[in-house]
Amino acid sequence: MSISSRFCVPVLLALACLLLPSAQGGTVDAVATFNNVGIVYDFDVAPGPGTEVSVSIREADSTADYQPAHPLSPIGETRFAGSVFSLKPGTEYSFRLSSAAFEDDHILSVTTRSDSFADATGTVYHVRPDGDDNADGLTLGTAFATVGKGISIAQAGDEVRLHDGRYYEGDLNAPRSGTALEPIVIRAAPGARPVLDGTDPTFAQDFSPVGNDVYRTPTAVQPQHAYVNGEHLFRYRTLEDLQNNKWNIPGYYADGEHMYVRLPNNEPPDGHAVTVPRHTTGLTIRNQDHVHVKDIGFESYGLGWYPKGVYIDGGDENLIDGCSFKNTGVGVGIRRAAHFNTIQNNTFDETSVGSWSFEAVKQDADDYETGAIFVYASDQANVGNVIRGNLIQNMFDGVHLYSYNAESPTQNLDFHDNVLVNLVDDAIETDGAGSNNRIYANRLSGFLTGISIAPAHGGPTYIMRNVLIGWRNSESGTYEGYPFKLNVSSDLSTNWVYLYHNTAWSDEEDVSGFLFKGYSDWHDVISRNNIFAGTGYALWSWPTGEHADHPVDFDYDNLFTTDDERFIRWAGEDYDNLADFFAATGHEEHGVSLPPGFIDPADGNFYLRPDSGMIDRGIWIPGINDGFFGEAPDLGAFEHRPPEAHIPIPEPNALLGLGVCLLGLRRRR
Repeated sequence: MSISSRFCVPVLLALACLLLPSAQGGTVDAVATFNNVGIVYDFDVAPGPGTEVSVSIREADSTADYQPAHPLSPIGETRFAGSVFSLKPGTEYSFRLSSAAFEDDHILSVTTRSDSFADATGTVYHVRPDGDDNADGLTLGTAFATVGKGISIAQAGDEVRLHDGRYYEGDLNAPRSGTALEPIVIRAAPGARPVLDGTDPTFAQDFSPVGNDVYRTPTAVQPQHAYVNGEHLFRYRTLEDLQNNKWNIPGYYADGEHMYVRLPNNEPPDGHAVTVPRHTTGLTIRNQDHVHVKDIGFESYGLGWYPKGVYIDGGDENLIDGCSFKNTGVGVGIRRAAHFNTIQNNTFDETSVGSWSFEAVKQDADDYETGAIFVYASDQANVGNVIRGNLIQNMFDGVHLYSYNAESPTQNLDFHDNVLVNLVDDAIETDGAGSNNRIYANRLSGFLTGISIAPAHGGPTYIMRNVLIGWRNSESGTYEGYPFKLNVSSDLSTNWVYLYHNTAWSDEEDVSGFLFKGYSDWHDVISRNNIFAGTGYALWSWPTGEHADHPVDFDYDNLFTTDDERFIRWAGEDYDNLADFFAATGHEEHGVSLPPGFIDPADGNFYLRPDSGMIDRGIWIPGINDGFFGEAPDLGAFEHRPPEAHIPIPEPNALLGLGVCLLGLRRRR
């Protein structure tokens, strides 16, 4: 199938789903987020081979011509799906579906979600650590002492206002919902930075030496997490492993009678704060809607298994905004039918976990392998969640976005404008089932695997305009690092993955620009207008034999390596140039192999210099790179612009909005 025949036209969506009958024997299901929409067209009867469904769009009040968008993808015998990008929030659009299988075009008007959130206008309940839960909470002088008290009485439209200090609380539950116009708001007082702290303040340190630089204190607690001076201690499986310093990581072991610790630099506990949690989760929002949590810290949760800062279990249209999560295991967990939640402008930090051994966690402590945001498998799909503008650092894995239940996938999720730094393993994982999900305009730095699409079952999954920097091999050299991972041991396939306009660059030793490991049932992986630059092979594909010509489609990419001895290795054969590679495989007919020509990679500036060979070397993709400068789109995440149109790379905490700008390259009307 040609690249043009693979394109379908993206669509416009509304606040919720639209399920509309089709005069041509099918239904249209459309879902809107703030800036993007996903559409699914289901034929009543399987259409003929080669059927295509295109989409074009315009604003609803416009008389201009419809503009082509990205086409839908055939994700089943009767189902086509696809997304439309770079739409304005709270705006009505008209979209048109066209196909030779239709008698007439389908026209549908849909409004994107408004990108504003109502604030509390009802009663304000004050909370401060030295307050009194028997007071009325209506003033600072009569504030409650606990967050739990404030949450327990707040009704729709009310605000629970937290003043400065630490609140040693956890395992709290939001007891009721707000509404779209009257949310329940739990927030920091102006200028305050309150922290919900899961630490047990009654934990008594009475350490004595037991040899081999290990110390113990009496306690019946067997916590899943423990900390020293606010940083994670590694949980060893056995006392013997701790005493032998199996992984050369400061850690602990608890047997129900004592807790044993080995501290950094083998120092004695005197003068160090060794702490344990007494709560597992900070706040659970279970089957409640329109709860807003703003500017609050969550720290040190993990008494029991599966710790989290905030757990959204079946809740809709909740907001987690401007919060910080430190040593919470999972920062925000999402499960079951949790729809249209927004997680934005937060920071997530698991401190020392980012320096741990890959092998240590994989072999002995895989429950640390969670991430800042984790979407759990369930028998109910999650739809329309938006995760944007967050800083995620010092973790084993960054985020896990897909449910692993193929019958209840993650749908219409937007993950954009996030910064992920210092990850031991995968920065971003799909690793499950999902449809019409968009991962774009993120910045990833320092990881083993950048984006794991292993699997990304169902599809389509769009991965666009991300910057992936500095992947590396594991410390033992056992596992190769790479920007995109497709290999996996799973009964789920990977289907319809679009890699568009990503910049992937690493100067770490002996890493490939793009690496395919052993084939594992991936299909229709389409790569256009990317930069793949490493220090080993520019492109390396392991599969041989019947899987040598695995179903991918690569073209218009830059494949570059600093290694003068290696270029491309595919199915056991080496290629010294793109012409020979294309002749043998049919890939990268229009590809190039040039130094990318970034402004200053050492300083993190991956915009293109005016003399870069990436300029005007791409292909126009409707709905993806409309409005490009010059004769053709540029390769990589950033379109080179005239000086007056140049957009500097934002600081990590100022990324929100970059994705709309990058993807926007606004459509010509």
